[in-house]
Amino acid sequence: MNRQISCSETTRLTRDALDPARSVVVEACAGSGKTWLLASRIVRLLLAGVAPGEILAITFTRKAAREIEARVIGWLRQLAMEKDAAIDDFLAERGLVADAADPTLRQAARGLYERVLAAQPGLAVNTFHAWFLQLVDAAPLSANLAGVSLIEPGVRQFDELWRAFIATLPSEPAQRVSDDVDPAPALVRLLETAGLEAVRRLIHRAYERRSEWLALAEADGDSTTPAARVVSSLQALLDAGAPGEALAAFFADGWPGDWQAYLGLLEKSELKGDRASAAALRAALAEADADARFTLLRAAMLNKDGSIPVKKAGVTLDKRYTQAGAQRFLALHAALCQRLVDCGERRLAEHILAFNRDACAVFTAFLAHAEAVKQGRRQIDFVDAEWRVLQLLRAPETSAFLQARLDARYRHVLLDEFQDTNPLQWQILRAWLDAYSDDWRPRIFLVGDPKQSIYRFRRAEPRLFGIAADFLVRAYGALRCTLDATRRNAQPVVDAVNAVFLGLPEFAPFRAQTTFAEGIPGRVELLPLFGADAGGSAGEADAGSAADAAANTAAADAGKAGADGHLRDPLTEPAQAAEDLRQIREADALAKKIGEIVGHAGGGAWQLHDPDRMGGSGPRPARYGDILLLVRTRSKLAVYERALSAAGIPYEAASRGGLLATLEASDIAALLEFLAMPLDNLKLAHVLRSPIFACSNEELLLLAFTLSAPPALPEAASPLMPDSWWRRLAELTAGGQAPPRLLRAARLLASWLRIAGDLPTHDLLDRIYHEGEVFARYRRASPEYRAAAVEANLNALLLLALDLDGGRYPSLSRFVDELRNLREADAGDAPDEGEVVSAQTVSNRVRILTIHAAKGLEAPIVWLLDANAAARPAEPWDVIVDWPPEEASPRHFSFFGRKDARGAARRFLFDAQAQAAQREELNLLYVAMTRARQVFIASGSEQGRKSDSPQSEEKSAYRLLEHALESVQTLPVEPGGTLVHGDDLTGAAPVDAETCTVAMPTPAQAVPPTAAPAFTAVGSLRPASDDAARFGTLLHALLERLADDGHIDRLEAFAHWRIPGFDEEAHRRAWPVVKRLLSAPALRVFFDPARYRRAWNEIELADRDGRLLRIDRLVELDDALWVLDYKSSSGETARLDAYREQVRGYCRALADIFPDRTIRGALVFADAELLEIE
Repeated sequence: MNRQISCSETTRLTRDALDPARSVVVEACAGSGKTWLLASRIVRLLLAGVAPGEILAITFTRKAAREIEARVIGWLRQLAMEKDAAIDDFLAERGLVADAADPTLRQAARGLYERVLAAQPGLAVNTFHAWFLQLVDAAPLSANLAGVSLIEPGVRQFDELWRAFIATLPSEPAQRVSDDVDPAPALVRLLETAGLEAVRRLIHRAYERRSEWLALAEADGDSTTPAARVVSSLQALLDAGAPGEALAAFFADGWPGDWQAYLGLLEKSELKGDRASAAALRAALAEADADARFTLLRAAMLNKDGSIPVKKAGVTLDKRYTQAGAQRFLALHAALCQRLVDCGERRLAEHILAFNRDACAVFTAFLAHAEAVKQGRRQIDFVDAEWRVLQLLRAPETSAFLQARLDARYRHVLLDEFQDTNPLQWQILRAWLDAYSDDWRPRIFLVGDPKQSIYRFRRAEPRLFGIAADFLVRAYGALRCTLDATRRNAQPVVDAVNAVFLGLPEFAPFRAQTTFAEGIPGRVELLPLFGADAGGSAGEADAGSAADAAANTAAADAGKAGADGHLRDPLTEPAQAAEDLRQIREADALAKKIGEIVGHAGGGAWQLHDPDRMGGSGPRPARYGDILLLVRTRSKLAVYERALSAAGIPYEAASRGGLLATLEASDIAALLEFLAMPLDNLKLAHVLRSPIFACSNEELLLLAFTLSAPPALPEAASPLMPDSWWRRLAELTAGGQAPPRLLRAARLLASWLRIAGDLPTHDLLDRIYHEGEVFARYRRASPEYRAAAVEANLNALLLLALDLDGGRYPSLSRFVDELRNLREADAGDAPDEGEVVSAQTVSNRVRILTIHAAKGLEAPIVWLLDANAAARPAEPWDVIVDWPPEEASPRHFSFFGRKDARGAARRFLFDAQAQAAQREELNLLYVAMTRARQVFIASGSEQGRKSDSPQSEEKSAYRLLEHALESVQTLPVEPGGTLVHGDDLTGAAPVDAETCTVAMPTPAQAVPPTAAPAFTAVGSLRPASDDAARFGTLLHALLERLADDGHIDRLEAFAHWRIPGFDEEAHRRAWPVVKRLLSAPALRVFFDPARYRRAWNEIELADRDGRLLRIDRLVELDDALWVLDYKSSSGETARLDAYREQVRGYCRALADIFPDRTIRGALVFADAELLEIE
């Protein structure tokens, strides 16, 4: 049973942690309120009279820094306006008690807001890197850092340096590790050993760890170069000699004697296997080349994995060789095999040492080249900033100057998320803090949680938290506090967390957690593993649909028809790689389960509690926005996204580096490529089929046949070759044979071609977006649940053009080239998909994030996907670094290649690295579980192959959860094998329309939307829409999507244009009306793109009284702006007068906006009657 948390204990911890007079170290579990505590500490400091400029708060991300600053400022603003009682409560929560008779404390609290805003210098809440850059700016001129600019490190920056290095290396002066190692020949040897890509990766990984490399030079305070230190320490560790030394010793004088004796014994045997071994050994001994001979001996004597074969004494062996001969045979076998193994290890050590000599030579030269390039450009990156700051604080000529500037300002330092600190950052802090005298030492507040350290790829070292805590206790008299009570997680989630991690040696030390939210219902579920066979328990979750779809997609991508005869249209459907059926079944189960949670699967929605309802308000139905899906990596997102899309579930999954892979971005990129190269027929076809023009295949076929040239062509087409599609489009237009869509395309493309060479790319795109009605057309062409994400990506592309232009890409062709480079770049350098920022959209969409991206976030329902995935093995061609957190510099740094070439002497280093990686996997699971406020769900698939470690699957997140739930399970196992712990959250309440405002129907069963009257009482059920109202809604929606199409007969076959939420019967009733309206001669002027200038659908505007109006369609003709209002009735309606007044109101509002334009309005009835309103 969990220990109950007393109010007095919590108050004491808060009072101690927020005491401005002492330094404090706080180890706080997830959800315990670390940000609240740090922000409250700042408020307490301000109340104690500390000047805002004397406070420095450091965290690790700009987002966290903004959150801390916003929270502090928000509290101070609140204090400035609150009544006495509210201020007293605020202060009491933070360990202060206001005297009712003395208003001094309240007055001080009210004045903090003005004081902080007016302070110069102000309150400093920075990231580590921002603070480092401030220190760089404060450096004296002698440090040669004046005027440097910060650049973002990444693969593209490295590749630029690498290509230039490769090109210039032969002509540069040799930079040697010693007299016999020149970088150019060393690079050649590395390339022969590993290949170009492996060498590039090796140097890149070393470049990312160059701070550790540089720190080697300062070990022991001597002047040894990092390269020389790497080689000498590695030689001592390996006990390696010169190349060839081990082989020469193996074949020293007299070496054949024992081998011939062993061969003679083998030849006495009549066994087939012994005779084969004898033949192999005889051939090896006859080999003249020593290296080849050694290889043949190993093959003849050792197992394939290099181990020694087992030979056992026994009667059989005695009969074969006699008892004395058998003993001699076994002794020779063991000795000779061991000699082979030992020699092999010594030869490997020689290879490792030679490999590291060459790698050090090349890396030393590359590092010098990179520093010279950046110095010439006056650039530094984050790693440079860290290293330069450490040098400034350690160097006698600069440390006193910089220390004086720090001492003169900061009296209180707050360090947030300290578990993410790397050793170099800790050395910077130590260099600063060690320099203080006792009288001037600042107060330090350090907070973090080693259990949430998940950034090893950024060199984070979780052990530093304990090292720093011990240092602060010893040198600063700091108080250590532990907070193991969460305010976030429901009791069942905490039960599962404790069951997983308590007693797990790899996660020690871990203390049992408790929760303040123990009265809130919660639930933990573990779905059964999904296998490749459809008949397994996982296959019951409607596995066929997505699996069949994937099979069709793979077949279509291969140029074959799928089971349903479908061939992928590459202009509208992205290519898909073959996928794992196990994961497809997991994705199908995910979509089905989400439908159950939000009540779209026939039952009631799950009932959840919001944080502000903990005081007693009733539960509410779950909605899509309550669900957060977590994945370990982004590599498998596509299959989950496709399952959600197929089920009509709205989701948000901004993919890192994925902007240019989206269809909408590829459409715009194709348009820009066409404007840069008008002869590119493929790009023109792509653009014409995009939603910008939405041309049909039949219309494109008109361009595929050569036409006779008419006498006059548009100016933009005249210089082009006769067989270009653009010229054919111009011929069709000039000859009056172009359909409306092609006519509009020709007009707009000709206009954009004329300005493409003059406008910056951003301005050109802005013009295209406006004139091409890009946002509106993509909104119509996109499913409702994807529209916001598509619009966000279009905006992101526009911002990218602004960012990349900036003087660097003055021409369109240069910008197009840069887009190509970005498309092929690493995910860390490629632009991200756009972020959907609408509050309503975010609150009603399932979010998909990596665990790393979810750090600091929470959600009512969290689902960990692919939980049984094997841990990723360490990649080859890298560096191995051992930097004990308590030491000032690394203890070891060396290069390594393939796994079988690491060497036994370095095994302890790789074992320690593997243990650190395993601990981080556990940390990732802890972070994932503690994001959940009420519900945590996990699923995974069976591992398809044996992993490198037989224990890896047993230690997977899924298996740990399985063992934990088996020990705490409180509910029966569900059908299919789902393990459940916690409460039953299912409810009988039907799904309200507001619960899921952007919900989409599943393909199998449409969910009719509900329509609410204007003044439905809160808590009351809204009446369902009648048939007439639903018909009108559908008619308006179809007209909005199809008004500019021009091919209504063709569109009837395309489900792409159908409106979600309405069944086939409703569409069959609406189609004749839509066709009648769009085909009526009297109305063609309003729906034919060739006859009007511009048109907009569903235009919102406000009248002079501030009332919101919505115009069905606004059309700009040469002589007037026309307001069209659709009515699903006939002109004989009894509400005609009201309709007339409605249109007059629209016209009056437009006349106020466009006083110089003629405004005309009309009603358009279902029978195609046009009634103009005077």
